[in-house]
Amino acid sequence: MRFPWPGRDRMPTNGSCEDEGAPGMATVPHTSGGFRPGVLARAGAALQRRLLWIMLGAYALAAVLPGPGTAIRGVSLGRLGGAELPLQAGLLAVVVFNAGLTAKAEQLPKLLRRPGPLLLGVMINALLPTVLLAVASVAAEGWHSQREAQSLLTGLALVGAMPVAAGATVFAQGSGGNSELSLGLVLGSTLLSPLTIPLGLYLAGFLAGGDYATDLRAAARTGGGLFAVLVVLVPCVLGLLAGQLVSRTGTGLRPALPTIRLVNLAVVVTLSYSNACGALGQVILRPDPDFLALVVVAAAAMCGISFLTGWVIAGRLRIGRADSIALTYASGMNNSSAGAVLAATRMPDHPAVLLPILAYSLLQKVLAGSVGHFVHRAAP
Repeated sequence: MRFPWPGRDRMPTNGSCEDEGAPGMATVPHTSGGFRPGVLARAGAALQRRLLWIMLGAYALAAVLPGPGTAIRGVSLGRLGGAELPLQAGLLAVVVFNAGLTAKAEQLPKLLRRPGPLLLGVMINALLPTVLLAVASVAAEGWHSQREAQSLLTGLALVGAMPVAAGATVFAQGSGGNSELSLGLVLGSTLLSPLTIPLGLYLAGFLAGGDYATDLRAAARTGGGLFAVLVVLVPCVLGLLAGQLVSRTGTGLRPALPTIRLVNLAVVVTLSYSNACGALGQVILRPDPDFLALVVVAAAAMCGISFLTGWVIAGRLRIGRADSIALTYASGMNNSSAGAVLAATRMPDHPAVLLPILAYSLLQKVLAGSVGHFVHRAAP
């Protein structure tokens, strides 16, 4: 599957691997006298085009060979602020830092002249998942297994509470969306994540039941805010500051972009593999086809309705086609890697919670490609 890039001669600046990546885009001339991508740049572009298959391969490896991934999950970087800092959180922080490092922050002041779409997008990202989760909780009441139903709701709650995925900027720009607004939605939701993540988890605690509700409230009260600060907010801010410092040099980040891209790809694949080891091994040992079908259908429905809701709301408010496209992708794409890390570190006794997060991670990429075809055909 090929994702919709803005054009043949354009590539993401660091490869928006999975949900996290470079919000910016870099033009790469192909003239004989111009700049030619090196070996690393070509390799990164080729791997990015096959990202969906790479992710599927990582999940398959986690199912048949979970040992190394389990070992990664057991590595701790120490304690910080009274909380355990696992290696997975450190890997996620690296990707978030790279996203901030390569973001074109100089574009953001333009949004302050007309902040309405930015505020609307952040509100949709923070509140829409809770509304959809409430509907899902009613629908799940008739499921034959409460454990499966609660695992599904908890997993969707964790991914829904996360900020906008940085990969949304790549898809949005590739479909003619407002690149400044898309970048602002990613950074705005990320900077607000110490507030929005605990809020989303706390509200989800009222919709779940039993131990799952207790775990969600505990994560909101003790872990969600600290997780957002240490793993999402601080790396993003440091990346933005470092990017501004580097941009003042003569060459800027351009020579390092292929390396950053490959590092992000390697880190995200490692994260996906280690996260999947907590859930897919159980699927192989004790297959449950009806639960897997429920997970796929529910994740696809939540992701698809999120895309559609963003598009409809933007259209009703008549905010313009480019802004509507940016809002659509921001509504449907959440940082699922952050949700998986939080699930693996805060709810290790409920490995099935990871299944809907992993399903959402893959499905949002597939649906993002479909949305690109839709918005190109839709009337202005």
